[in-house]
Amino acid sequence: MQPPSDGLFVVGDVHGCLYTFAEMLKHWNTEREVLVQVGDLISGGAHSPEVVAFARQVVRQYPERAVFLLGNHEQRAIEYFERQVPNEWLLSDGNDVIASYARRGFSLAGDVEWFRSLPLFWETNAVFVSHAGIGATEDPYNRHNPSGVVWNRGPVQNIGKLQIIGHVPVEEPSYSRTEHCWRIDTNARRGKKLSALRLDGEGNVLEIISLPVNARDRVQPGQ
Repeated sequence: MQPPSDGLFVVGDVHGCLYTFAEMLKHWNTEREVLVQVGDLISGGAHSPEVVAFARQVVRQYPERAVFLLGNHEQRAIEYFERQVPNEWLLSDGNDVIASYARRGFSLAGDVEWFRSLPLFWETNAVFVSHAGIGATEDPYNRHNPSGVVWNRGPVQNIGKLQIIGHVPVEEPSYSRTEHCWRIDTNARRGKKLSALRLDGEGNVLEIISLPVNARDRVQPGQ
């Protein structure tokens, strides 16, 4: 848990959009803010291997200032490697991700080991960040729980601090007063936008940033 004096820069689901993500991080104040990315680095865009390599580089460069959370697409990749049987991820985006790793000489097995180390949430006294939010469940931190912080697609509970989540796409970053929750997945996976929130140490949103997905991040035929 970071001290409340630190600002916060929370980035939504990246989904293989390397150039868009790199452009977004130009808005991050590395000296005064903690970067928290809500998960789903892979699947959808043209550069899943490169996005993960970039994220790991950011963590090495800013070990006390950069946090990447586990998303459901990373969890699906973990499950595929554990069981070696087709799952929903493999049948949707997984085959493309595996092919891109092989074609470009990256090690997906190595990245899966890193995925296993990713935390499920990050919090301060004012803010709780996770991939999918705390749903109606007594076991929100079970990574297999459909109502937990990796998979929840329903309403989130008002936990008395601000939740910031991705996972369920929205047209624009949106705030629910009832849930006390910001949703910031603006569908980079489908070539729409990547969004982020800048907050002060007390959890007040100072700025909303949304960038259209860079054309170089869109999957082209034959990629």
